[in-house]
Amino acid sequence: MNPPSSHLSEARGGLEAALQGATTAVGPVLLFLGLFGPVALGAGLWASLITATVVPLAGLLFRGHPALPGGSRTASLATYTGLVLQLAWAGSAEAGRSGAAHLSMAQLTQGLAAGSVMFALASVLVWLAGTLRLGHLFKMIPTPVATGISNGTALLLLSLALGQVTQHHILSLVTATTMLGSYLLWSQLQRRSKLASPVPAILVALLLGPLVAAALEPAVTVRLAPALSLQGEWLPSRLWPVLQLRDTYPLLLLALPGAVTLALVMVLETFTAASQMQTRFGLRVDPNRELLALGGANFVSAMLGGVPYAASPLRSIANWQAGGRGVPAAVLCLSISGALLLGLGQWLMAMPAGVAAGLLLLQAVTMVEMSFLRRLWRLGPPRDWRRHAERDLGFWITLTITLIGFFGNLIWACFMGVGLSCLLVLRRVSANLTAHWTYLDQRRSRRIRSAAESDSLNRLRHRVAVLQLTGHLFFGNSMRLMQLADELSPETMVVVLDVSRVHDVDPSGAAAVTWLIRTLSDRRLQLLLSGINVSPSADLRHAVQDLTGVQFCIDLDRALERAEDEVLMNATVQATPLLRTPLADNQLLQGLNPQELTEVLLLGTSREVTRGEALFHHQDVADGVWLLEEGHVSVLTGEDANSPRVATFGPGQFVGEMSLIDGKTRSATALADTPLKAMLLDLDAIAALEQRHPELALKLMRNIARELSNRVRTSTALLTQQSSPLVWSDSTSGARV
Repeated sequence: MNPPSSHLSEARGGLEAALQGATTAVGPVLLFLGLFGPVALGAGLWASLITATVVPLAGLLFRGHPALPGGSRTASLATYTGLVLQLAWAGSAEAGRSGAAHLSMAQLTQGLAAGSVMFALASVLVWLAGTLRLGHLFKMIPTPVATGISNGTALLLLSLALGQVTQHHILSLVTATTMLGSYLLWSQLQRRSKLASPVPAILVALLLGPLVAAALEPAVTVRLAPALSLQGEWLPSRLWPVLQLRDTYPLLLLALPGAVTLALVMVLETFTAASQMQTRFGLRVDPNRELLALGGANFVSAMLGGVPYAASPLRSIANWQAGGRGVPAAVLCLSISGALLLGLGQWLMAMPAGVAAGLLLLQAVTMVEMSFLRRLWRLGPPRDWRRHAERDLGFWITLTITLIGFFGNLIWACFMGVGLSCLLVLRRVSANLTAHWTYLDQRRSRRIRSAAESDSLNRLRHRVAVLQLTGHLFFGNSMRLMQLADELSPETMVVVLDVSRVHDVDPSGAAAVTWLIRTLSDRRLQLLLSGINVSPSADLRHAVQDLTGVQFCIDLDRALERAEDEVLMNATVQATPLLRTPLADNQLLQGLNPQELTEVLLLGTSREVTRGEALFHHQDVADGVWLLEEGHVSVLTGEDANSPRVATFGPGQFVGEMSLIDGKTRSATALADTPLKAMLLDLDAIAALEQRHPELALKLMRNIARELSNRVRTSTALLTQQSSPLVWSDSTSGARV
C-alpha cells in the first residue's frame, strides 16, 4: 500500500517532476535538430508536445502506475531517431549522391513516415509481451545493458553539443558551460545547505542559460524557423501517403531489427525506473501491467506523431520525494510540461545555439552512470585488465555497449549487450546447475563422530563423492551431466546425488540424470539419492522412481551419514565406546566455582533416555535445559526421525536453552541417537537460582549467550562455504559435533 498523500503533496510532486524532466521534455527538439537539421524543428516540437501531454495521459488510462511519471527518454529517443535517419537515407534516391549533413524535407518525411510504422510495431511487441506475462523475464535483463545504452547515448549527446558549439560562435561555448557548471555547483550546494534544497538544480541552469545567451549571443541562434503551427501536419496519417508499398516493404524489413531493439530499450528504461523506485522507496510495480500500459501509450504516440515514451527515474524520484503518489501528481506534471512547451514554443524555434548545447550537456550528465565513471577512472594499467575483468564482467559489458553505441549505433549496441549478458549468464548457470564433484574434505554430515572416526574419514575422503544439482536441468546442461561420470575419483566407493534443489526438468535433463545413475551403478558403485521427495520437479521424481540399485534418503545430511558409515565399516574402524563428559565439565557450567557447581547439580534431575526416545517434541511447552553427560542427540525440524536434522549434540553440551530466553514452546524435536544420560535443569530450578543466587544465574546466561554465538558463527560459515559440515570442537570429550 502507498502511504496517503495530501492535495498539497500531490501538487508539489507534480511540479517537481515537471521541472526535473524539463530537459528531457525538449529532447525531441534537440535530437531532431542535431541529427536531421533545422528543417526538423517543427516536427521535433510537435513530437515533444504529444509525448509530454497526450501520451502520459494514455499511459494512465491504460492503468500504468501513477508514481512512475515519464516522458521522452534519451536512450529510446536516440534509438528512434537513429531508426528514422536510417530509413530516410535508405529510402531516398538522393542518399548516395547527397553530401549534405542534414536531411531534406522529402527525406525527413520519408523517414518519419516509415519510422512511425516501425515505432507502432515496437509498441505492439511491448504490449504483446505484457499480454503473454513476460514482465518478470524482462526484469531479469542485466543492469549493464541499460547502463551501457545510457552511457552511449550520453556520448552521443555530448558530440551533438560539441557540434552545436563548433558550428556557431565561440560564445556559445560560454553559455553551454555556464549551464552545466551552474547545475553541478547548485547540486553540490544542495547537499550542504537546506536553503538551496527547495530550488531544483535543473531550474537554476534553465534560468541562467538564456540570461547568459541574451547577453553574449543575441544573434547566434539555431535558426529562425517559421512560426509555430499546431495544425497537425506532422501526423503520421498525413505522412503515410508518401510511402509506396512496393518500395517500402524491403525498407521496413531492413528496419525490423531496429524496431525490436526500440521495444527492448523502452522496456529497459521503464523497468530501470521501476527498479530504482523499488530499491529506494519500496514501491511495488506489476511488471506485466506496466508492459501493457507502456505498449498502449507508445502506440498512441506512434499514431499521433510522438516519440518513444518511458518511465523516468528523475521524474519519479522527484515526484515521490515531494509527496506525489497518485494520479493528480501525474496529471499536473503533464499539464505543466505541456504548458511550458506551448509557452516557450516560439523561443524554442529560434533557440540560441549555446542554450541548445547546454541542454544537450545537461541530458548527458543526468544519463551517465557515475559509478561507471569512477570505476573507469580507477582502472589500472593494461596488464591488470584481465584480473579486473574476471572480477567485474558487468563493467566490461557496459564499456563495450557504450563504445558500440557511440561509434556504431544503439541498435547493434543493444543486441551486443543482450548477447554478451546471455553468454555470461549461461557460463555461470552451467557451472551452478551441474556442480563439480565434492568429497568428504568439503562435505560432512552433522552426525557426531569420534576422533578416530573423523581421522579415518579425513584420510579416506575420496571414498565418498557428492554431487548436488540445483535449478533447472535442460538441454543446455544435459551434456555436462554426462561428462561428470568421467570426472569421478577412481577411489570413490559411494556416490551421493542430491536433487532437492532441482526446480524443473525437461526430457533432455531427465534422460541425462537417469543415464548418469545407470552408468554409476554399472561401475558397482553404491549410489545414494537424496531429496527426491522434496524436489519441486514431478518429472524428475517420475524419471528415477523405477531405477534399480539406488538407495533413497530423505535429505543430503542422512545420505552423507549413511555414506560415512559405509566407508567406516569397510575401513574396519573399531567402534569406540560412548564418550562421557562429567556434568561438572558441561559448557553450561563453565566458570562456576565448586560451591556454585554443587548448588546447580543439587537442583538438577538426572535422567536416562533410551535410543529413539525424545527429550522434547516440537511445540512442547518448555520444561528446562538438558545437560548431556553421555550419548548423542539429534535436533530435528519435525516430529519424527525422518525430519530434516539441524544438528547433533554430544557429551559436554546442552540443548533446549532457548526456553530460558524467550519462554516459548519448543521449536524443534530432540531425539536420542544412542542410550543417553543427561541432567534436566528445569524452569523451577532456574527460577530458584535467579531468586537466591542472581550472580550464579547471570553466569549461566552468559554461558548460554557465548555458546549461541559460537553456533551462529559456525552456521554462518556453513552457509558461506556451501560445502562445509557443521562442526563444533569439544575439547573435553574429543568429539566433533
